[in-house]
Amino acid sequence: MHCDRSKRPIILMELLIALLLIGTMLSLLLRFFSNTLQMDRKIDAVRKEAFAREHLQIRLLHFFSSILPRSTLPDTSAPSLYTLEGEFPGLAAIFDNGIDPDPRFSGTVQGEIALDGEKNLFLSVRPLSESPKKACRKELLLQNVQTLKFQFLSKKNEDSSKGNASFDWLASWPKNRWDTPSIIRLIAKTENEDLSFAFSLPFSQPITYERKET
Repeated sequence: MHCDRSKRPIILMELLIALLLIGTMLSLLLRFFSNTLQMDRKIDAVRKEAFAREHLQIRLLHFFSSILPRSTLPDTSAPSLYTLEGEFPGLAAIFDNGIDPDPRFSGTVQGEIALDGEKNLFLSVRPLSESPKKACRKELLLQNVQTLKFQFLSKKNEDSSKGNASFDWLASWPKNRWDTPSIIRLIAKTENEDLSFAFSLPFSQPITYERKET
């Protein structure tokens, strides 16, 4: 008597193997989708960080490249650039903000780049004709800043015989200085990285070098 194999019932071992194969395939699919989701999150984080760095650099460039010299201000007795002393370091300057939707913040305004109590780097802008409490616009530039430093490249002395000037880096810029530094360096240390930016100022002392013949 012959046994019909087409009607043979599925044994328990075959069922377990099939379930094992299905579970393995589902596990691989879930791992693939999980890795894809993690990669998408990392890409979004990198894009947000790159956008934040680009926005920071653009805003700093606009601020430093628009600083006005003291001789061009309506009130020449007011300092155009100086470092902020106190618990939170910063820099104050009078600069040309261009055209703004709010007329109060157009043209010549007072700006400050400083840290707040939550270790955030802000750009504060206010009109010259009003007190800081009445009208002040704050823009967040960078979060989680551990330390903030400024360095100023200033003319140290000048050799009148050769027409060359030597320069030196200063850690602060007092209110009583009438000139402007040639370069301002901003150094910010965050939890993840160290950032350093350098900006040349308009109307500043040009940097010249003596060429030596060999």
